[in-house]
Amino acid sequence: MSTDVPTPPPVARVEEPRRLSLLWFVPLLALVLAGVLGWQAWGRRGTTITVQLDDGHGLEAGDTLRHRGIVVGEVTDVRLLEGLGGVVAEVRLQPQADDMARVGSRFWVVRPELGLEGVAGLDTLVGAHYLAVLPGDGAPQRHFVGLPGAPIADALLPGLDVVLESPTRGNLRAGSPVTYRRMHVGSVLSVALASDGRTVEVAARVRQEFASLVQEGTRFWQTGGLEVDAGLSGMRVKLESLEALLTGGIALACPPGQQPAVRTGHRFALATEPNDEWLAWDPAVSLGHSLLPEGAPLVRPERAALVWTAGRLFSGEERREGWLVPVPSGVLGPADMLVTPDGAHADSTFLEVAGGRFAADPSHTTILGDLARVDVSLPSEVTPWPPERERRPEAPEDCLVVADPGQPPLSLAAGRLRVTDQGWDVDSALALDQRWHGAAVQARGDGALIGVLLVDGDHARVAPLP
Repeated sequence: MSTDVPTPPPVARVEEPRRLSLLWFVPLLALVLAGVLGWQAWGRRGTTITVQLDDGHGLEAGDTLRHRGIVVGEVTDVRLLEGLGGVVAEVRLQPQADDMARVGSRFWVVRPELGLEGVAGLDTLVGAHYLAVLPGDGAPQRHFVGLPGAPIADALLPGLDVVLESPTRGNLRAGSPVTYRRMHVGSVLSVALASDGRTVEVAARVRQEFASLVQEGTRFWQTGGLEVDAGLSGMRVKLESLEALLTGGIALACPPGQQPAVRTGHRFALATEPNDEWLAWDPAVSLGHSLLPEGAPLVRPERAALVWTAGRLFSGEERREGWLVPVPSGVLGPADMLVTPDGAHADSTFLEVAGGRFAADPSHTTILGDLARVDVSLPSEVTPWPPERERRPEAPEDCLVVADPGQPPLSLAAGRLRVTDQGWDVDSALALDQRWHGAAVQARGDGALIGVLLVDGDHARVAPLP
């Protein structure tokens, strides 16, 4: 007989699963949040660059880097170069200014400078000095060599570079003006001895819009001397300008008749004083603009007014002002400047332009939609715009709006123009006012006249030529 005792069945042990405490999420969440904030802070630091300078001019850590008067970075450190040959400024750019760290960017210290041509850096007279920058457009770069001072304005603009050879330097220096009929047309870029030491070579740049003045027969001479003529009847002092007396200057004269144009690097002799013949030259030269192709002349609109008498019980003179483009047969411009207004008294409408007053005559007026041409006889000194330089554009294009010859033209990008049934509406952000009514619209691609600007209140549009 077996005496084995049966094995009791296994008893299951029931255990509740461990629950992860919510307390563990708090440090984990804090760690993730710290990482995100750290990453964002690192991204907002901006690019760090170094600028090597000959002299720090009191620049310190905490001073700013500015472009067009706006802070775009901060100087974080200023230290001496090894060998004590200069200083290095470490600059941290703001993130939106990272594109300034490119080949071609120019840096310099802005400090108070007083000269006859004006005052520069006046804001640093009582405040801290700062770095200024002109952005380049090359490849990314982190180390730069700063300029000893603000760059010469004309050196930053397109133009024609020529070399003038002189036996002496006189009082010329970099930045001395180049003038034509005492109007500024360029600047001296540098003054140095020739490689053989026999002459002084003056590198000068004439702005592109005035490059047509420089021909093979053009003559250059130094200005700025003080001429005193004393006699029994008294003393006469002749001075070009006070600026030219101290900083020197160069004047040029263009010969009559069309002569061959010159290219960059052409050499001229620089005289110490002009011949009487040069001063008597009086050529007619077509001048352009730096935003137009080389050799393309700039349209010269004439200021005009349409005057008429209106009213029944109380009559009075009314007038509408604007710009008109001289053409071989007369003038071209807005129709409301050239057509007798509704309600005007009979024979009371006159067009005043180029010093003349012309009675409105419908038989001499050609309506061209919102534009019109009127046949009038303009003075001989007014140069008409040639018909071969007119064309009708197929679509909006980059152009210049030209009005007052004493003011720079307005550059108008094609993206600022919207095609409508009446022409091209101009972006309202440009805020063109009534003073631009009738301004010429000139294509930047080939310099052709392609339309006229019409301004009605706060609305401006381009009327393309028919």
